[in-house]
Amino acid sequence: MDTPLATSSAVDQLWDRWPYLSHAERLKQFRVMHTGEKADFFLALSPHDQVSILFGLPEEQSHVWIRILPPDDVADLIQEAGPEYRDKLLTLLDEPTRKEVAALLAYKEDEAGGLMNPRFARLRSDVTADVAISYLRRQAPSVVTMYYGYVLDQDQHFQGVVSLRQLFTADPGKLVQEIMTSKNLVSVAPGTGQKEVAQVVRDSRLLAVPVIDAERRMVGIVTVDDIVDVVEEQASRAIQNIGGMEALDTPYLHTSILEMVRKRAGWLASCLSARCSRLQRWVFLRRRSPRPLSWRYFYPLSSAAEATPDRRRHRS
Repeated sequence: MDTPLATSSAVDQLWDRWPYLSHAERLKQFRVMHTGEKADFFLALSPHDQVSILFGLPEEQSHVWIRILPPDDVADLIQEAGPEYRDKLLTLLDEPTRKEVAALLAYKEDEAGGLMNPRFARLRSDVTADVAISYLRRQAPSVVTMYYGYVLDQDQHFQGVVSLRQLFTADPGKLVQEIMTSKNLVSVAPGTGQKEVAQVVRDSRLLAVPVIDAERRMVGIVTVDDIVDVVEEQASRAIQNIGGMEALDTPYLHTSILEMVRKRAGWLASCLSARCSRLQRWVFLRRRSPRPLSWRYFYPLSSAAEATPDRRRHRS
């Protein structure tokens, strides 16, 4: 009989072993995990691993796990699964969440509209700070990230923003419109590219940036966590490009031999060909030259030839 993983140390050990486990072993470990730890573990998985777990579970269990994800994470999961599974996964959601996710999927995944979370803390400008705090308390179960309260009118037009600190330190009877910031508001459009969004977050030093459509309606927020995921992915691809390799979409241990060969063989073959060519030239010149030649004279050529196209371009 399998023993549930109940202690934090056991879960930490599972995180260490997770990249090296097969699909069957991952499912087994997930099933025997302690109920209290399972939700946090699933939320922390990458979309690729979440899809793998969902498809390995019975359908009556799959809908439970996909429904604990916020809409933007569900959209990432569906994009990871592929268009052929889109309708199947959408049917596992409740109707309100299904509409939110469908709206997110209408945007490109590398745009603010594809990164944003449509659930955020909404406030009215004509309520007091005390009432606003009560509103936020009621919204908390459905809002995953609550750094700020966004002040909207009845038509969802963006009017201002107030931090939780401002609300808690304000006079309880003071109106939100007297507390909120309404000038020089920072925001991005749904079509703003992820690099520009990352730049806005960095420059503004905000924990979340509102996404405003062409009619000044607020449709979501992009958080620092969303941008960190994007930056990490870009950094991983950049590191792989330094080695002259096409980025892998899955971990090494879960990448097929054919896929690995397709993405690595070309560059490795060119490196081998260049080395053989240099060796042939060295042997030819050594035989023709009356003086012994040292390989150190060819080292600069060797280093330059092994540089990636990007590195050679920067050197020129």
